[in-house]
Amino acid sequence: MPITLPPSAVRRAAAAGATVTLSLALAACGANFNAQTSKPYQPAEGTNVTSGSIAVRNLLVLAGEDGAGELHAAIVNTGRTDDTLTGITSEPAAAPRGDGAEPTAPPATVTVGNVRPMTLSPGASLTLPPVSGKPFTVTGGKPGGMITLTITFAKAAPVTAHVPVLTTDHYSPTPRDDAPEGSHG
Repeated sequence: MPITLPPSAVRRAAAAGATVTLSLALAACGANFNAQTSKPYQPAEGTNVTSGSIAVRNLLVLAGEDGAGELHAAIVNTGRTDDTLTGITSEPAAAPRGDGAEPTAPPATVTVGNVRPMTLSPGASLTLPPVSGKPFTVTGGKPGGMITLTITFAKAAPVTAHVPVLTTDHYSPTPRDDAPEGSHG
């Protein structure tokens, strides 16, 4: 004699099967090559840039309201040979705004000082400001704004980064009203 199930048991089994199938289908929507968890994420306030085997991490400027500050970063050589940091310069800031219009006021001149060649050994990191010697200074960047810096190396290609300027107490201020349009990130 065949086993027969009451109609309510059949409905419960069908509902359970549909629930499991739907759960698997919905869970798979985020598990592809475009899943958000597979994309790079920058949790720090600084900027990350890479040139070959040289990785610059958490690049930022800590400055006072007068625009005088210090450059902070970790520069890591993941390669197998030495490289040398040879220079850091600011890019011209008078470029047209993102909408193609000319800036209404010329931006402040940003200068980087105390930059000197520093060896980047394989597998090691260089912290800025350096442990010994004078820190790399930056003048002209005000907290709440962004500056553009180019870092050059002896072997790796130069990298250009848009660098945030934070207050010396390490808290991000609200973007400045007098910052150039489009410089807030």
